[in-house]
Amino acid sequence: MSSRLRALTWVGLVLVLLSGASPLHAGVTGLKVGIYSGTGAESSTILAMFRAVNALGHSPLGVTKADIDGGRLTRAHFDIFIIPPGEDGKKCCAGHYAAVDGLDQIGTKAAIRAYLTDGGGVVAEEAGAFFASQNGGTLDIYAGSYTNVTNQVGKRSFTVTNSLFGGGSQDAWHSYGGGYFPAPPVGVTVAAVDTSNRPVIVCQFSGGGRLCLTSFVLELRGDSELDWTIWDNWAMGGVHRNSEGAWAMLGRMIGWVSALDPSAPTITPTPNPGGARIAVVAQHTTDGGAWSGLLPAVARGIEYSGHVPLAIRFQEIKSGRLTAANFKVVTFPGGYAYGYKTGLAGYEAAVRSFISSGGSYYGICAGSFYAPFTIVWDRKTYAYPLQIYAGQDVGPIDDIVPWPGYALTPVNFGGDAVVGNLGRVTVMYYGGGYHTIPSYAQQGAFVYTAGTFATSSAVGRADLVRYAYGQGRVALTTTHLEARAGSNVDWLYWDNYDYTTGQPVTNPDNPWEVMKVLFNNWLTVP
Repeated sequence: MSSRLRALTWVGLVLVLLSGASPLHAGVTGLKVGIYSGTGAESSTILAMFRAVNALGHSPLGVTKADIDGGRLTRAHFDIFIIPPGEDGKKCCAGHYAAVDGLDQIGTKAAIRAYLTDGGGVVAEEAGAFFASQNGGTLDIYAGSYTNVTNQVGKRSFTVTNSLFGGGSQDAWHSYGGGYFPAPPVGVTVAAVDTSNRPVIVCQFSGGGRLCLTSFVLELRGDSELDWTIWDNWAMGGVHRNSEGAWAMLGRMIGWVSALDPSAPTITPTPNPGGARIAVVAQHTTDGGAWSGLLPAVARGIEYSGHVPLAIRFQEIKSGRLTAANFKVVTFPGGYAYGYKTGLAGYEAAVRSFISSGGSYYGICAGSFYAPFTIVWDRKTYAYPLQIYAGQDVGPIDDIVPWPGYALTPVNFGGDAVVGNLGRVTVMYYGGGYHTIPSYAQQGAFVYTAGTFATSSAVGRADLVRYAYGQGRVALTTTHLEARAGSNVDWLYWDNYDYTTGQPVTNPDNPWEVMKVLFNNWLTVP
């Protein structure tokens, strides 16, 4: 788009607003919003981002590097693309946006630029905004630079300075990745400034598309559980001045990049279910932990089961927040178990105490590998410290699909009085293994096998087990009941495509039904 055309577009929009008429597309809704959820994306805020986008009336869709590299980041698939805050607030290096399997690769960046050139819209936050700037790497889609301020973590405020984006001041979260945009160049619109009068929300045209960046984390609401995140409430002391306003600003940015319409959005979050509060460990470090790409599906599966998913970090477990008063179940999602091992080193007793005193533990793939005394991975044995399972997890099962691939595989769910006879259900396998079954003497309880692999070298081996632990309950699954390939109800886009061929795949079954039975007949039972 030429500079003359850009100027005329802005003049036209301003004249419409001054005349009292509605903007071009007042109340933009119904967008397909791709949210980058792969390596580099911050796990502890990803559920809040998906909840915010959904509450704004859009369809949030988790996208990974494979989608971008596979040519699926197009206007036909996505109206806008969001680059969320970076892992632990950083853009570089291992485990971050600049990692080998992150966004900072030549082909990946070229695809993002091509999406913008074709008229797409991009919203980026914190480390994502830094990555997009001239001094933040080599993506260079923002004309200016970004200054990272690492020592102002916490609740901060900004003031809206452009009336098109509303007015007044607003509280929002500021992490290690926060900062400001110094001396924005000509052509950049400043929408808001911080308390030092430094730009913190900027927008500009880029190629044939539009770009809005912020140095704040707008998806968190520190006085509400509607964002499916609880650690932020504790971090902000439960006080967040106009927390809905943070979502509103995110909606204004989305509206501007999609249709030059930064008018106030309508915010309609789906009410939380009336069931139990479920802690979802949502932290990933350079060592591993909960991968952001699966967390939206985990939360949606919990919601489908009738319960409330609430993201916590390692810090909340270390500080004693994992209690029966706060949660009924703690879920350790898929990712990489070593991150759980290092992230909670020395605090395993807090998890064990939660379970033995009446709480429940749901381990998915990496969360299952975290549970045994020892695991076997790629024929090597490793000791693990949580030690709530006397059997072993053994993986990967390469004849389903070699690691790091994922594929659909059938599992037989039957012969267990609690889970019931659900028959053969197709589920996602993504680098898990199978369980060996300990004796009663070894475990101190009977371990029930509720699901077994139907094919592969692991045929007949346990995929899903359950058992009592003290006064509490445990369920471990090596596959991903949360993923619904071929459907966007799980808020994942990437799982709709084959890992190796890129061809569309569809799961004919609904594994959420297994998850629902597991939660309601076992994990949340008094």
